[in-house]
Amino acid sequence: MKNAGTVLLYNCSGEKFSKLKQIFAMLRLRMRVVGPDRYHISLEELAQGKGEPGEAAQPLPESMLVFCGMGQALLNQVLEVIRVANLPPIPLKAVLTETNRQWNTIQLHEELCKEREAMAAQKEEKA
Repeated sequence: MKNAGTVLLYNCSGEKFSKLKQIFAMLRLRMRVVGPDRYHISLEELAQGKGEPGEAAQPLPESMLVFCGMGQALLNQVLEVIRVANLPPIPLKAVLTETNRQWNTIQLHEELCKEREAMAAQKEEKA
């Protein structure tokens, strides 16, 4: 049976994330847990299971998911299942794109944090 795509998991370990992993398995998604010793590897290589571990970086302060190689319909389904499953919040989510595929984990994390801050500032302006 072909897998439907890959999810890179950051800080998604322990009992509270076991339901998330069950959901991904049910949807036939390959899961790759990314530790701080692999933060220097490009997202594309991580998704392919490539790249050698290096010196461990500072762990990310929060959970993050990167969805790789799945169509829009499946991505929407995955996000909806996560939403209705009452899982612990995962504040940072991204999709592997042509723009970010050569980025490493630190670059992606910084960009997602900038986006989150910009969206929060926009909300404050409207309030």
